[in-house]
Amino acid sequence: MSLKSKKTAFFLIGMVILLVLPALGHLSWAQPARTIQVGVLAIDRQTDQEKFTLSVYEQLLKEEGFPYRILSRNDLENLMTDDSRDDLAALIVPEYVNAVMSPADADAISSYVKEKGGKVLLVLDPAIGPDNRSFYPIPLLTGLAEVNYCLPAADGNISYYPGHWYFTGKEMGRKWGVTPGKLDQDDAFSSYSYGKLKFEHSRAGSAGARVIASDQIGGAGNVVLSEKQYDNGGTVIYANVPLGKYKLNSDDLPARSVLRTFLIHYASIPRLVNSPGGKGGIVFNLHVCSNAYLRSLTVMMMQGLFRPDQPFSIHYTAGPDNYRLGDGLGFDAGSNFKGRPLLQLLQDYGETGSHGGWIHNFFAERLESLPPEQAFQFLAWNFDTLEAVTGEKVLEYSAPGGNHPPWINTWLEKQGVTAFYYAGDTGSSPTRSRFDNDYISRKMWAFPITPYRKYASLEEMQRGHVPIDEVKQWMEDLLDFTAGERTIRMIYTHPSDNRYCLDAIQTFERKAEDKQREGRLTFAPMSRFAAFLNRYMETSWTIKKQGEQSYFIDLRNPEGLKDITVALYLGDDSSYFVWDGNVQTVFEDGWLYLTVTSDEREKHIEVRRI
Repeated sequence: MSLKSKKTAFFLIGMVILLVLPALGHLSWAQPARTIQVGVLAIDRQTDQEKFTLSVYEQLLKEEGFPYRILSRNDLENLMTDDSRDDLAALIVPEYVNAVMSPADADAISSYVKEKGGKVLLVLDPAIGPDNRSFYPIPLLTGLAEVNYCLPAADGNISYYPGHWYFTGKEMGRKWGVTPGKLDQDDAFSSYSYGKLKFEHSRAGSAGARVIASDQIGGAGNVVLSEKQYDNGGTVIYANVPLGKYKLNSDDLPARSVLRTFLIHYASIPRLVNSPGGKGGIVFNLHVCSNAYLRSLTVMMMQGLFRPDQPFSIHYTAGPDNYRLGDGLGFDAGSNFKGRPLLQLLQDYGETGSHGGWIHNFFAERLESLPPEQAFQFLAWNFDTLEAVTGEKVLEYSAPGGNHPPWINTWLEKQGVTAFYYAGDTGSSPTRSRFDNDYISRKMWAFPITPYRKYASLEEMQRGHVPIDEVKQWMEDLLDFTAGERTIRMIYTHPSDNRYCLDAIQTFERKAEDKQREGRLTFAPMSRFAAFLNRYMETSWTIKKQGEQSYFIDLRNPEGLKDITVALYLGDDSSYFVWDGNVQTVFEDGWLYLTVTSDEREKHIEVRRI
């Protein structure tokens, strides 16, 4: 071997040693690795309300991919005495299930914050009484949160009132994960067609905490969201809203945005990112209700608004009529002289979905009074026609006029539908939506519409005289939001050939193209996201930390791990080594995103600081 070859060999051996040795830090002589988890405190869960509330927090944590465990009173008592406290990366104290609390319980939470630098989210009514029949003079965690919450009314009892939720500015709302368009001109939570929303609040005032959001009572600010940070890094967030209650009644975003912001931006909790490849995701849903849209679809096609790299969810009402039987105003998907040619052409530009049952306006207006068997027949005609014309299974559904009674879901599930447009949970992520405590569907994913204040579709914004530049800015902000939050949102409208709508769509597509080119956005129909989310929910995982240097991640999924992403916070230090192949890494804003690029069913990944 030549001298040059020997030098090369020694160099390669040295590099191997430098790379391999850091990955061997988990050998028996090293300090033990501890599992990272979020604690969800549930001291009392006897009533149905309390059980439902706890189930909501578990659902949201699972859908958002955060590792967690439920903590009992005994677990709480061990926080300051048992080494297992080091596993607790943050503590969530949900409403109702923690209203009853002993002084020892409150002391443990205070010690976790003040002595261990713990991060705590307090919701609505923690530690307001020693039992379900009486109240403390002052809730036990008032001093820790530096908020005087659950103040009694004139009769001496604690009561709640319906009030608004104003952020201190749009930037603050954005920081707290509120989707662009969900705050109105006064920076208050609003919704499609309703305007400002009202939420249940206790009477609360700041005693030193920083106020993030508030309501107004007689000119005085009532705390809705606050933050108290301690010098040792401990943090207390107080949310004066029963977050779980609103999730249980088809308003998902308040709870999801508060949980995500607390766990990601304050507690820096590792998570599985609930979007393919850990990118932002966007769904553009078109509703084709009648033959009035034949010209609009043609114009959109001629202007290049349908693109293979930006596939839409295009939903059709397939029958020949619209308002009543025999009026001939329907899209008529089966006719060679009306809808069929366009339907077949647009197959290449997205996923075909069903928009209600056969006769759009007739079905939407009479759905509640139709016998279920007749409603199912209308639905079947729509599905059968679309599938016969396209030769493809219909996997998506949107309710005409937003009219979606729960009993329809049983029929949709039997047809194999995986995703549906939803007028509830506005502005939020795809979810297993709930209403009146129960799941709307346990098998299908609800894709909530994303409104701009009280409008949803572009034609509504035009009729409402929203300036086109304002609409374009909202669309650009929405795409920045989805890419930055690495989350999924859906917007919807109808086909249009007027300049207002066409300009807005063109602006949206150009911005989306930029995000796609940067590798920050997935543009896809809702059923493709639903397929990923179904697989994502089957992923089990653990993450362990060894000292301050090493993380051990174990992933398992019987359907394969491709495009599953783990987000791990490393802070300002981007010097790290990832041990394992078939993983794509991105480092951004202190977070390391590890995306599996193979179809392995089990995977062990190690991350070490260098």
